[in-house]
Amino acid sequence: MLLWLIRRLRALHLEKYEDKLFLFSLLMAVLVFGSIGFYYFERGSAGLTGIWDAVYWVIVTITTVGYGDYTPKTVGGRVTFVLVALGGIGTIAYVFEQLVSFSTKTQLKRLFGSGSLKMKGHTIIVGWNAKAEEAIKELETDNLEFLVVGSDLDKTALNAQGIAHVSGDPTKSETLERCSINDAKTLMIMLDNDAETIMTALSARRRNPAIEIVATCEAREHKEMMQGAGINHIISDAEISGRLLAHAVTEPVVAEFIVQATSAVEGFNVNQLKVEKKTPLSEISLKENETVIAVYKNGEFIFGFSPDVELEEGDYLLVIASPH
Repeated sequence: MLLWLIRRLRALHLEKYEDKLFLFSLLMAVLVFGSIGFYYFERGSAGLTGIWDAVYWVIVTITTVGYGDYTPKTVGGRVTFVLVALGGIGTIAYVFEQLVSFSTKTQLKRLFGSGSLKMKGHTIIVGWNAKAEEAIKELETDNLEFLVVGSDLDKTALNAQGIAHVSGDPTKSETLERCSINDAKTLMIMLDNDAETIMTALSARRRNPAIEIVATCEAREHKEMMQGAGINHIISDAEISGRLLAHAVTEPVVAEFIVQATSAVEGFNVNQLKVEKKTPLSEISLKENETVIAVYKNGEFIFGFSPDVELEEGDYLLVIASPH
């Protein structure tokens, strides 16, 4: 019990380091004082034969367990018992109060997004809108860890769906640090303002030079600035939606194919498979429901290929996976 309390004390984020030290010192003082007192006054009586028996009796006393296997026989032992009981029980009560307070504050911070989230290899989604909701469906399907960050989040909806979130300005380093930006794998920016997108990307790139940044672009003329801000992949809403709308008029089947191909939630799915070493296509292991539809080599898609085409390290296969 005492060791458990000590471990929990180390987890407490108290206002000052001195508070932690004070609590730990108080517990140790009660333990040491009680153990020495019991051993000195009660040694040889009622089965107390060594210092570990004295430690055991101190722990039983301050945790109010009271097994009934020992009662002090000497005046000194009884005085020690009273002091240990008063000091120890008071200390334990204070520690539990701190634990409850810490747990409550942590839960409130999570609900309101005002705390920090410790993650690693996760995706940070900047902004909360219809695009973010669709992206989350895909990430959940692939069992990827993620969190949402923004200054104007619908906390009620996020909490109802159990989505981890951080409330704050994503262009500020302090907010990104609370999102564990240094350990994040991907930053997904879905803001409606290109200027905020660029500022967020610059701030994130400064904190984590290796992070992969994906962002939407509202105005095509901002693409070059976004590339200069270190954004790896830029998705133009106007271009994508415009092309889909045109296909829906002229070739609706093509439009439906594209929609289903970009969704892992329903229908079939198109995945990329990276080639790790030089090998023929025929030796690539695929699942029964998977079919290679294209090879991506030297920045180009190859559709007319034979099963014995030689693949190089760094090539990609585009694989269509039909529903089971």
